[in-house]
Amino acid sequence: MQDEEYMRQLSLGIDTAFDTLVFRYHKPLFGYIYRLLHDEKLAEDIVQETLLKIYQQGLKGFVPDQFRPWMYKIATNTCKDYWRKPTSRLEYVTDKDIEGTGQVHPIIDYQLERQWMVESLNQLSIDYRTVLYLRFYQDLKYSEIALALDISINTVKTRIARGLKLLENILIADERERG
Repeated sequence: MQDEEYMRQLSLGIDTAFDTLVFRYHKPLFGYIYRLLHDEKLAEDIVQETLLKIYQQGLKGFVPDQFRPWMYKIATNTCKDYWRKPTSRLEYVTDKDIEGTGQVHPIIDYQLERQWMVESLNQLSIDYRTVLYLRFYQDLKYSEIALALDISINTVKTRIARGLKLLENILIADERERG
């Protein structure tokens, strides 16, 4: 069954339909959000908040045309909301410093198996990092990324191309340092 059909069922009050969506998308959402925030506890909180927003929209009867881009848009906006809160940034730094969660422990896909690749990706700006994660970790199509981030397909293509070029430069410089 398609994700949109599960949302239709949820809009009819069939809560078990939402369980399927949670089972299907909890891990990919966590991986995406964790890669953006680098904090396991915070990523789990944002995943829960994202899922709650999806559930609430479903209960109101909203059924998106394309579920996955819509879901990632909610997740991305929830992350952005987090970063807009000045106190949240302070808590984030404090958590990293106190708990030592600053070390990256990503769920690495087969495309990017080495730690230095993730660290290199994290050197990119959030705009480039987000499109690259959605494309290569979450396997979204350009049109889905455009919907998720509320940008044009041409902007998606440009950010991916530029992001890959910047990533290549970072990796080359890193290789030279490692000698």
